[in-house]
Amino acid sequence: MVKLSNAIAEPQVIDLSLGELDLVDEIKELGGEELLECIQCAKCAAVCPMALAGFPFFNKRVIQAILIGSRETLLDDSSIWACQSCNRCTEICPRQVRPFEIILAMRRVAVREFALPTLTTDGLKSLFDVGHAVYLKEAGKSRKKVGLPEKPPSTLAHPQALRELQAIMRKTALAELGIIPMGEAEVAGSCEV
Repeated sequence: MVKLSNAIAEPQVIDLSLGELDLVDEIKELGGEELLECIQCAKCAAVCPMALAGFPFFNKRVIQAILIGSRETLLDDSSIWACQSCNRCTEICPRQVRPFEIILAMRRVAVREFALPTLTTDGLKSLFDVGHAVYLKEAGKSRKKVGLPEKPPSTLAHPQALRELQAIMRKTALAELGIIPMGEAEVAGSCEV
């Protein structure tokens, strides 16, 4: 039997005088141009898998935190990295705010400030090395068992595509910041299944 607590959670108090007013401008410059159009109607939150999964900072709350300048709160929480890029929030927004773009802009801020969870850097390294953020080295055996080619029709089967992806990644802020190693590794050896 599950025992339910009658205790009410302590409300979080945020000192608005500590907010960083330049955060709004920074997010607008990084792709969240429509940020100030948000009226906090919560339609985006109603369709957001992050909200349904219980992440504290889903799209609506990310926007709210940006508007009050809570940079450190957002950087200290991994919620912005949980966005599944489904774009449901963008499709439903009555004000064309594009909440997904705002989350991406906040991720850009986090990258600049080296505020990335370990799994994110691992995923980025894997993306650079093999072309997949989530890569299971033994997946080829499972694919073969169900009648699929061992290598999916992706960068794993097309080394030139991986080289092109790596060239693009070398031109990003990730390369400039040195968050993941981006050497001139031999592609053919890194694409084994």
